[in-house]
Amino acid sequence: MKGVTHIFISKDKLAIFWFLAAVGCLVGTAWHLHGVAIEGRSRMLYVPIQEADVYIDEMLSKEGLDDLVDFQTRLSLETLFNRGPKGPVTPARLELLFTGRGFEQAVEDIKKDSYDFRTRQMHQMVELGEVEVLHSPDGGAVSRARGQIVRISIDPVEKQAITQSFSIVANMEWERNRNLRDSKRFLYVCRDVQYTTREISSSEKE
Repeated sequence: MKGVTHIFISKDKLAIFWFLAAVGCLVGTAWHLHGVAIEGRSRMLYVPIQEADVYIDEMLSKEGLDDLVDFQTRLSLETLFNRGPKGPVTPARLELLFTGRGFEQAVEDIKKDSYDFRTRQMHQMVELGEVEVLHSPDGGAVSRARGQIVRISIDPVEKQAITQSFSIVANMEWERNRNLRDSKRFLYVCRDVQYTTREISSSEKE
């Protein structure tokens, strides 16, 4: 007890004691906040209940739900159309964002153009503008996106670079994700994708 009493009698030691106590509190608070941030990073705005039905967080408004579909529409079309000679830039996303017929359509589309992409060393990127979203009573949604595709390739004969641009209109049908346990980032998955393209310009024709 003498040692403890001596600390509070000495002003210098008292100041050091409270300084160390304050530092300890700051470190403890920072560690706690770090743990909360890590835990909250993976927290969902929705939880699965009985197959595809979900409970939406009460803080998520209709506009917030529109933003989710908007985000997934952009991410899905970028996953489908952003490609290089070896295929999609992010192929692992395909099975997370597309399901059923939608997944088959995406795979077929990629395989159909794979030869041209490989032989012409083609690189392609999609740029999207406005996305329209409409929700259906069954919990699904449909979206329409407009934008353009920019494609750069090498003519296999003349060995010259060719730049092309295409307008694109894509229609997508969405259903609630039934595999939220393994893919909790995405509330929806695309079950059907249809699109049309029209060439806008080409350096090959100049």
